[in-house]
Amino acid sequence: MQDWGKVFIGTRYQPYLPALSCEALIGLVQFGMRAGDRRDAVYSKTMHKAANTLARKFLESDCDALCFIDSDAVFGTNALEELRADPEGWEYDVLQAFTVKRGWPPEPMFLTLQPEQPHSDERLRGLHLETNLPLDPDHIYPVDSVSLHFTLIRRRVFERLLEPEGPRFTFWFEYSRDNGEDVTFSAHARTVGARMGMTTRLKVGHVSDVVTGWDTMVDYYDRQFAYAEGAPPASMERIAKYFEAQHKLSALVAEYTGEDVETVYAKASSGIAPIHDQWRIQQPTTPDEVRAFYGRTPQYLYGLVKWNATPAYQAILGRLRGVRGEKILEFGGGLGTTAEFLATQGNRIHYYDVPGVLRDFAAWRFERLHPYWDSHSPSKNGDLSYRPIELIERWEIADGNGAGYDRVVAIDVLEHLHPDEFESVVDGLVSAIKPGGILFAHNNWEKKDNPYPSHFDHAALWEKLVARHGLIQMDDLTFKKPEGEQ
Repeated sequence: MQDWGKVFIGTRYQPYLPALSCEALIGLVQFGMRAGDRRDAVYSKTMHKAANTLARKFLESDCDALCFIDSDAVFGTNALEELRADPEGWEYDVLQAFTVKRGWPPEPMFLTLQPEQPHSDERLRGLHLETNLPLDPDHIYPVDSVSLHFTLIRRRVFERLLEPEGPRFTFWFEYSRDNGEDVTFSAHARTVGARMGMTTRLKVGHVSDVVTGWDTMVDYYDRQFAYAEGAPPASMERIAKYFEAQHKLSALVAEYTGEDVETVYAKASSGIAPIHDQWRIQQPTTPDEVRAFYGRTPQYLYGLVKWNATPAYQAILGRLRGVRGEKILEFGGGLGTTAEFLATQGNRIHYYDVPGVLRDFAAWRFERLHPYWDSHSPSKNGDLSYRPIELIERWEIADGNGAGYDRVVAIDVLEHLHPDEFESVVDGLVSAIKPGGILFAHNNWEKKDNPYPSHFDHAALWEKLVARHGLIQMDDLTFKKPEGEQ
């Protein structure tokens, strides 16, 4: 097998270049290229002409492969590296990242020739292909046609298709009957023995009215099949509350940052992807660098707005409903949403997070709640300045005199700890819990089919620490500290 060698990145663009795609292309050029790679871009009102121009420029270079990237693609800074570094992909002459068709419905660009072409007059209108389902999210599929949305093509494919007159008069990409330039090129490539594949290991978004990709495809087909099986018609009632929650939290962040609400909402809607890109750019390696990353990365403020409004987070929060009258340490408190929720249920909260963006916002958020506490919380021993949420820099350690916590809450935070400090931090958190108290932890360890570059996979060590401390697992999130132990 031969790797892809030096890559020529060719971008076809039209007058409208989406902001998300601009950011993706800039990030790739700055951080996602190897020594010897080249890049070029061609404007054209007709994309097949731009593709031919880029192919000619590529053949003038000393690069080994051409990577077409469309100007409406959305991807991470490491996308090209992920595509070219997969040894299984080296078996192919043409390798396409997973994408869906532009517009709606978001059908996957996983195309194979129909076993039998139409026998009607339709047979005269070019090749007929079909979209394949289902799809494994971690697989490379042989295909009969590729999209040029984000696709590697070896030099030898272009060379084998050269016309006798040379590159200037060779048209690798052209419209033929009803087939676009992608399908026509694929048909030509098959005639010279090119092996074509589509990988779902790299999933690239597609900007239209919305960004579509793997997740939108799955959601679309899930709903279609559910309805066919007799599920009730779709309704906004189930989902509206989550968008309303995101808008409400966006308004709070906008008040803090001075931005307008729609700007914050738009930033939040990008979710955690910008955070992952910042991680790849900054590449923190030491414990101090990891902590500094979380303290100084403003994208976290917006990413957590989206996360705190999701059904997944709300379901986790719902598991804490009914917890009352406890002294609780929230470790990695983020925006303070969990702390506020627990405080309104009559608990006393110690909020802990690294100094920086999130802690500063949480402090401001809790200050805004003072009038609420003055009117809703009973004073403690006549102290009218009592507040149920306190920001701390060091948490208490349990002892025999009643110090320590009834419960430690850590939601999606332990996976962010550097491996050099994971064990000591978990030991410290357990030591802070009173005998018989609770460790409530939702962990999102790294998974092969769901990679988060900022997450560390502590799963094996976590199980060992749970066993070493004798924690009794009550359910998937709840661990009880044995009675009579400090």
